[in-house]
Amino acid sequence: MQKADIVLSILREKSENDEHYKYDRIYRNLFNRDFYLRAYSKIYAKEGNMTAGTDGKTIDGFSKRNIERLIARLKTEEYHPKPVRRTYRKKKSGKMRPLGIPSFEDKLVQEVVRQILEAIYEPLFSENSHGFRPERSCHTALMQIKTTARGSRWAIEGDITGCFDNIDHDILLGILSSKIQDGRFIELIRRFLKAGYYEFHEVKNSYSGCPQGTIISPILSNIYLNEFDRYMEEMIKAVNKGNRKREFPEYKRLYHMRRKARKNGDIEKAKQLLTEMRRIPANDPMDENFIRLKYVRYADDFVIFIDGNKELAYDVKDKITVFLKEKLNLELNADKTLITNLKAGRVKFLGYEIVKSQCDIKITKNVNGETRRTANGKIQLLVPNAVITDKIRKFSSKGKPAAFTARANMPVLDMIQQYNSEIRGLYNYYCLATDVGKKLHKFKYYHYYSLVKTIARKEKSSVAKIIGKYGIDVPRKKGTGTRLLVGVKYRTKQGDQIMTYFNDSLKKVEKPVADISDSYSYYYNKTTQLIVRLNADTCEICGSHENIEVHHIRKLKDIKQKYRKRGKHIPDWVLMMSKMNRKTLVVCEKCHNKIHSGK
Repeated sequence: MQKADIVLSILREKSENDEHYKYDRIYRNLFNRDFYLRAYSKIYAKEGNMTAGTDGKTIDGFSKRNIERLIARLKTEEYHPKPVRRTYRKKKSGKMRPLGIPSFEDKLVQEVVRQILEAIYEPLFSENSHGFRPERSCHTALMQIKTTARGSRWAIEGDITGCFDNIDHDILLGILSSKIQDGRFIELIRRFLKAGYYEFHEVKNSYSGCPQGTIISPILSNIYLNEFDRYMEEMIKAVNKGNRKREFPEYKRLYHMRRKARKNGDIEKAKQLLTEMRRIPANDPMDENFIRLKYVRYADDFVIFIDGNKELAYDVKDKITVFLKEKLNLELNADKTLITNLKAGRVKFLGYEIVKSQCDIKITKNVNGETRRTANGKIQLLVPNAVITDKIRKFSSKGKPAAFTARANMPVLDMIQQYNSEIRGLYNYYCLATDVGKKLHKFKYYHYYSLVKTIARKEKSSVAKIIGKYGIDVPRKKGTGTRLLVGVKYRTKQGDQIMTYFNDSLKKVEKPVADISDSYSYYYNKTTQLIVRLNADTCEICGSHENIEVHHIRKLKDIKQKYRKRGKHIPDWVLMMSKMNRKTLVVCEKCHNKIHSGK
């Protein structure tokens, strides 16, 4: 059989060359062992694989024998996905979001199906869709808004009621069948959709929706909502009109007066008129013969920007409400789908606030020294005040920085690492915001002194003594000189290292950060070391070549601490994993049983 990456590249190429191409005989790719090794290399490192599904099994003990047994069941169509184990995660609003935990066997098959569907549909997806796609992220969605929505007057914040839970199975299977004419492959997806879920010691049927938390859900939801993307693209073509806005009458009048003054040699008057011209728009912002719609979607969240009148905004909202209900059996939440006037309001999308600048037009010079006027109507991305307030509340008490008591028992190095990951994660997400530096510097003050006070609580000392003990001079990011930050020295294979509190720049970033971890090209060329070790068919403990499987652990750090805390001798297999710095060990079945029995 051909290698999985070759098959996927052929599938992808057919979609790129002919968007109307119909696929058949897709199901036979599920008999290719290389697909499962590729899928395993993609998902093995995720900690969630050590959480058991309804069959009580985890990724631990994976072997090529598992793949052969799975393929045999798929060939005879005896494979039936198990119900997902349902759990709940609390949302910021206080409500609970249901998440499904499939068995590892189902995860493996789902990942193979996901890769096939991605190869077929990725070239067909809209440029306005950014969720769960290779080389796209929240940042690429936000940057598309920033670069294309300038001059918009109205915005529609779309909210689909329970989108993932209300996807109509029949409609979804119909959409898939129009592209993939392989009954066995469509039946397999139907079985995943109808597998049901296990909750409160009872198996319940699934009549609609894609279980959130499963591998296959994101690609299926994108295929489903791609119908909405296509509808919006057709609407944009129908609504948009005009090539450019007409000249603003007052600007036009001043322009001709200035030409006349220059012709008459009145330079002072010409300069005065030029100054007046720069204080007013060159084009009429209320030109009814110029209309533009801009649409961006991330998963089930979408926003539409309209350079047109209020009536058009309400008309667009009514039309998408009807389309979603009649074609996709989804409901637009009337209370949460807001129409905002960008002159006075702010749009919330993907955790950012989106505003249109309304400043007076001023004269500035660019980096080349050329005179320009500041852009009025430019889209700005901002950090919401509520985000910073909530973060500060976590590290403060009575308006002052406070110790984080729950972390007082952590080693100082781990504590600094935890604090650094928090502020770095916050900055990495909001780095596109115009006010990211201002907002995060305020948070950084509370965050840093919370760290200092937590160390002081741990060592039952004062803040001044902790700074004296752990203070390290580090270079300032701007200008010259150094600043004092708490930090610790630690030893690595490369020698002594120093970790201090976060000292990176908090300046705005101009380019989006696309998550390429799921990129097609990334995995197209990737061969993981684990697959090489597994294909060697050799136990890494005893050297046996029989019944080879993979031993998995959740965290390498935790397993070492487990033996140290109990005062026990650390086994050779733990030292071997520690030396390789891997959470996996390729072993024979006999050695694997000894590991679990403590022998």
